[in-house]
Amino acid sequence: MTPAPEHTLIQFTDLHLVADGVRYAIDPAEALTRALAAVEESGVAPSALLFTGDLTDEGEPAAYERLRGLVEPVAARLGAPALFVMGNHDDRAALRTHLLGIRPTGGPADTAPLDHVTRIGDLRVVVLDSTVPGHAHGELTPDQLAWLEAELTEPAPTGTVLALHHPPLPSPSRLSAAIELQRRTTLGAVLSGTDVRIVLAGHTHLVSAGAVAGVPVWTGGATSYVSDALVPAGEERALNAQTVSRIDLFADSVVAAAVPVGADRRGTLSAAEVEQRVAELRSRTDAA
Repeated sequence: MTPAPEHTLIQFTDLHLVADGVRYAIDPAEALTRALAAVEESGVAPSALLFTGDLTDEGEPAAYERLRGLVEPVAARLGAPALFVMGNHDDRAALRTHLLGIRPTGGPADTAPLDHVTRIGDLRVVVLDSTVPGHAHGELTPDQLAWLEAELTEPAPTGTVLALHHPPLPSPSRLSAAIELQRRTTLGAVLSGTDVRIVLAGHTHLVSAGAVAGVPVWTGGATSYVSDALVPAGEERALNAQTVSRIDLFADSVVAAAVPVGADRRGTLSAAEVEQRVAELRSRTDAA
């Protein structure tokens, strides 16, 4: 029997929340609310809710406050911390003040990269800020890479998950490729041989997977809109297919799954029916 995962993370990305109204022909707050509700209704007990950037569309203080109001009650009910990553649409100072509640004391707001580490039991989650203020592409400075290298010197008991907005991978989208993470091989050099089990990113609005320096990379689908990877050459197309990701970390493996939100359901098996089917399948396997 396959054991239960040691940790399950739920990834949300590219929310593009606004203070009010619609963006990209959707209501981003309504889309996020549906996604959060789907996680709660699933009965899954995640170790953390991870938001990998472009939390807002324009970095508005009111949008961050709205995001906080939507996420905090759900995170409290699930008993899971909410971890936030900067995206190129976000504003460092507004995010710190209006989402994280970190208010400046007697000086200007903090606009340094939002890099941080969270320990969830025996799992380490490292967040890197790959944004470049005023630009859409991503970069990691030598200081950030040195900080990451020092942090990864000592392994965590069940390993490390690294989260950043810009994936260290090429993209089939020409638009995303024009604003990709610069010099991504330098990140791979730092990750090689460490306990990082998976890199989680967003930015491209494309559900995709790859690897850097042998470490799996998962780019989650957005809760706003998903980009279509099968379009005529040179074109771009957005799909109304909001998506969250489920990341399961087992002792010997890691599995990432894209979960469409609000998809048309074609049938459901009860827990009892599933148990019966599983028993039947296992009996056939044992008899083979």
